[in-house]
Amino acid sequence: MILLNNEIKAYLKIGGSDEEPVWGDLGKAFKSVSQSLGESKYTAAYLADGGFSSSEVTGLSFQLTLTGDYMKNDPVINYLFSEAVLYGTGEARKSKLKLVRDGTQILWSVTMTKISEDGGDADEPDEVTLELSGNGKPAVSEAE
Repeated sequence: MILLNNEIKAYLKIGGSDEEPVWGDLGKAFKSVSQSLGESKYTAAYLADGGFSSSEVTGLSFQLTLTGDYMKNDPVINYLFSEAVLYGTGEARKSKLKLVRDGTQILWSVTMTKISEDGGDADEPDEVTLELSGNGKPAVSEAE
């Protein structure tokens, strides 16, 4: 059985508190999602290995990249392009991501980067891009 991208549910904390977050549905304006766990790898060749090396994954760096359309009055788009977030640094660019996929829920503290309105052809909507970078280790659980 294949997993379709439209079965991925992604939400960004756009308000509220950590105890009572207000989640914005990223699926309303974004059409494409790609994720990666950039790996830090340590490789060493020991004398006893006859010239062959061994590797260990020593760290991970989560990235989620979304692209979509600029949808007027969408709560997530309004949040991302607010003066506080778009022109903000530090805490203004911190949020939380809730990603639900194939029966698993991931809650991750993220930093919002590469927020951009890319324009486009005259007969197409403005494109938007958002990259989310994970901060620390996520909380992984069974989806609710």
